[in-house]
Amino acid sequence: MLFPIAVNFALILLTSSAAREISDADCTITSYSQVQPVVAKCKNIVISNLEVPAGEQLVLDLQDDTDLTFEGVTTFGVAHWPGHLVVVKGHHVHVTGAPGSMLDAQGEKYWDYQGGAGGVTKPKFLLIQTTGGSVFRNLYLHNCAHFCVGVGATDLTITGFILDSVAGDKDRIALNTDGFGISSHSNNILIENTVIMNQDDCIVVNQGTNMVFRNLRCFGSHGLSFAVGFGGKDKPEEDSVASNITFENCLVANGLYGIHVKAGPDFNKGRIENVVYRNIQLAGITEDGIYIQEDYGDIGNSDSLVKIRNLTIENVWGSVQGDLTRPVHVACGKGTCSDWTFSGINILGGGKSYCNYKPEGFSC
Repeated sequence: MLFPIAVNFALILLTSSAAREISDADCTITSYSQVQPVVAKCKNIVISNLEVPAGEQLVLDLQDDTDLTFEGVTTFGVAHWPGHLVVVKGHHVHVTGAPGSMLDAQGEKYWDYQGGAGGVTKPKFLLIQTTGGSVFRNLYLHNCAHFCVGVGATDLTITGFILDSVAGDKDRIALNTDGFGISSHSNNILIENTVIMNQDDCIVVNQGTNMVFRNLRCFGSHGLSFAVGFGGKDKPEEDSVASNITFENCLVANGLYGIHVKAGPDFNKGRIENVVYRNIQLAGITEDGIYIQEDYGDIGNSDSLVKIRNLTIENVWGSVQGDLTRPVHVACGKGTCSDWTFSGINILGGGKSYCNYKPEGFSC
């Protein structure tokens, strides 16, 4: 009596295993036409050597708790349009790049020295709009045509990325290839253990709260940045707030700036508050090591109304180059800067620092 039961149990196991194999095969995307059907039915998805047609968008509106893996090379056909090549949405999703995988935007076919200010229209690369503790790891993004990664998310971890637009370094042909741009009231964001090689901001925070950026290696960029208050002077202050942000244990090399805080001009409003930069190494910076700027677009005229308060910068060291380069450059608006503390600033080279607001613990 026991033997038939054992046989039946074995058959059940074999049937279950076969079902899993069929399910796994059905959840692998190798052609663009498979994307939406697979995303709709599967929670364990593989994208393998996918070619996305020119002008099409890879929309991954994932089910809750989905695991998605990129394998091989995902390429995007060339088309002159302003959207994002990839959009990922979902709650508690995990997106991973397998060893040796790459997403290739073919930015070298768009670059024309003009970035977003002119020339051909260039698509942005990746937009992340997730919630619920989602994790993105080990993605290799090659040759962003324009902005690399946009984040409008909550409870998100990004780790182990490589953003590689180093081919645009020659003559700075690949303008506006910002690494990460954080906006849309993003909250609770961690970006760590990542390499960014580009020709604009390494990371730029436009809006959001509760973020940590650590163990970043930025090459060729405009630094670890904020850009707040650029929505026009009629935009409410509460819609342009970046608060509780920490940058720590980062390297910025061979770029224009190391730390760059930009506030919108022309009486625009907003707040940058409760910010810490800690343990930041600079190397080969060609403009300013630390540049806090409320005269953006109109040098010498600090008419921004963006408040920059409770700013701590500690243990920043390294070098800038060129006689006109400043180790520290502070250009605040009238009464907009308060409660700053600088310590352990040791930036060699360049000319004399300039500050129209004096942080505690630093003389310039």
